[in-house]
Amino acid sequence: ITPETETSHWYFWGMARHFKPNDTELTERIRKNQVERFAQDLGVLEAQQQNLSNHPDRRLLMLNIDSGGVQARRMIERLVQEEQKELA
Repeated sequence: ITPETETSHWYFWGMARHFKPNDTELTERIRKNQVERFAQDLGVLEAQQQNLSNHPDRRLLMLNIDSGGVQARRMIERLVQEEQKELA
């Protein structure tokens, strides 16, 4: 995931495979299936971003199943605070 703006990002995805590397039909089928899977998430992600934009003061839920994301957000928040202190 690479940030683009304050409310958007680029999501780069790739896959390496060691089986049937010359099977172009299989390659196209895998690519098509992955595009469809990511497209299923797009509506939900856009709605979540709209909700965050509409309610910037709300805190995100910190669920146990998302411990990696929670830890990443905490690290980013800490780094932003440190950077703001240095700039002040």
